[in-house]
Amino acid sequence: MRGGIVQFVLGVFALFAASNAAASEQTGPLSLMTTSQGLGENYQIGQKVFQQTCAGCHNASGGRAPQPSVLRAMRPDVIYKALTQGVMKPVASSLSDAERIAVSEYLAERKMVSAKDVAPPFMCPAKHARFDRMAPPTYAGWGFDLANSHAVSAKAAGLTRADLGKLKLKWAYGFADSNRARSQPSLAAGAIFMGSHNGHILALDRETGCERWRYEAKAEVRTAVVIEPWQRGDSKADPLAFFGDLAGNVYAVRAFTGEPVWTVRGDTHNVAIITGTPALYDGTLFVPISSMEENSAADPNYPCCTFRGSVVALDARTGKEKWRTWLVGEPQQRKDESGKTEHGPSGVAVWNTPAVDPRRGLIYFATGDNYTQPATELSDAVIALDMKTGAIRWSHQAIEGDAWNVGCFISSDNCPDDAGPDFDFGAGVILTRTRGGRDVVLAGQKAGITYAFDADSGEQVWKRRVGRGGLAGGVLFGIASQNGRLYAPVSDFGEIADKTHPAMPGLNAVDVTSGDLLWSAPMANVCRPDQVACLPGISSPPTATPGFVLAGADDGHLRAYAPDSGEVLLDLDLTTPFATVNGVEAKGGAMSGGAAPIVDGGQIIVASGYGHAMKMAGNVLLVYEKQ
Repeated sequence: MRGGIVQFVLGVFALFAASNAAASEQTGPLSLMTTSQGLGENYQIGQKVFQQTCAGCHNASGGRAPQPSVLRAMRPDVIYKALTQGVMKPVASSLSDAERIAVSEYLAERKMVSAKDVAPPFMCPAKHARFDRMAPPTYAGWGFDLANSHAVSAKAAGLTRADLGKLKLKWAYGFADSNRARSQPSLAAGAIFMGSHNGHILALDRETGCERWRYEAKAEVRTAVVIEPWQRGDSKADPLAFFGDLAGNVYAVRAFTGEPVWTVRGDTHNVAIITGTPALYDGTLFVPISSMEENSAADPNYPCCTFRGSVVALDARTGKEKWRTWLVGEPQQRKDESGKTEHGPSGVAVWNTPAVDPRRGLIYFATGDNYTQPATELSDAVIALDMKTGAIRWSHQAIEGDAWNVGCFISSDNCPDDAGPDFDFGAGVILTRTRGGRDVVLAGQKAGITYAFDADSGEQVWKRRVGRGGLAGGVLFGIASQNGRLYAPVSDFGEIADKTHPAMPGLNAVDVTSGDLLWSAPMANVCRPDQVACLPGISSPPTATPGFVLAGADDGHLRAYAPDSGEVLLDLDLTTPFATVNGVEAKGGAMSGGAAPIVDGGQIIVASGYGHAMKMAGNVLLVYEKQ
């Protein structure tokens, strides 16, 4: 283990990132239905495959991969999906399909069977199936506006601080074949649009939760669904809906029917993925490209690494590429001292949504670490690109020399010399204005630090620590800003070698103009002994309104905070089972990934569950309404 690397088990991208419903090469379509009948010879086959292929990571005391005890809580075809189409596909590529099935059954201690009598979806009757062209998209994409503020006006929210005690559950929808719900809901035409762990894109009736349509993507959909805007009341409006999946595909479908229009690969690299939601502006879709190759490096025989992070601009109507900006140079092959082949530079993934600045003609986003040496100048950086050409207008690197991959957890030869701390920028940046009229770009980093950069030059305006930081600590998936405040959630779970700063899970408010810490609302550990993978901390984006700031937490609680003090105004425990309108067994869990709670029209709409990275599983969408 290299100095300064986190010393705790972080269940990660591995098997929990299983993608869409898989089709077995030999046995036909597989569902989540399992049986308790004995595994027979598959137990011995699976055990052998695990020991030879998987145990090096999954038995490691300090590794990112989930321990066998965690895997036993998973269903076998969720594991199978990860091996065939998800994050473990590179590791399992040398296995036969029979071996993949055997190891999936061995780990889950249950037999996987073919789907026969799958319950039909809960489709809408005609009354609730119609899309309302008088209701164009409520918000402009993942960040609620082009600036990524994650802020809602009092009028749009339809809820005040006094209304929080009047909220009642209107309906719940359960996601089948899923252990997480990390796609942020989008609102348009009287519908809620969402992706899912099982690869389904859904258009749900906002009033009842019935399905207006569903579309099956090729893999898990982590992104929000971006709805093309239209003029209110346009009877001929035929908007498109855009999203990306865990296999690196970008899609456009018709928002009112789910009919596919185009699908393109965001990147040709075999482990490229789309985690950050694309941003849409003036007919162009700006797509951030990330990857799973950081995990592939755990295999000491894997020639790490060749992925190059990028942002690609696509024509929204056709999917045709307009430009692509690579964020790291072409990897060069070389031999290390032992004669092993390695490649570099690599990495610099983008797993957040760009903010759009029409006045300057720029988009802003932030990047992750390098996977191998040499470390380069655009890793762990905030970057501004010309939206017409993709030319880099400015960049500001927060941490130099951060080259890291999962091989560092198991002392693999793939771990870079002088490995860095893995302090990516995962949160989407925000364009806002100080009290003096200066436009700044706000950013939050896994290091537990928030920043403001000048929007014209990239000059650092201020820097403020709000957490200890770590591989799964600090600011992870999002921030929000409203009325001169930056709201920064902090995760900070687990133990790390660097004890310079204490863990500070909770929510913080920072003055946008000065960078001063206005208040901090630390989280107590309210996890019960019976709750597996329950953690204090907030890793998902908050949503700001003038009356309250809403944040879903890793402990499965949805809390509302007073914007001026951090006082907790509402605390809803979502970790219980819910009766769902579609009859799927469902419960809430951790709220993480890029999904913020939605506040609109007197409702709170929240996706709950994050069976990934050692956090609580769940599979439910909840709609609360003021009574």
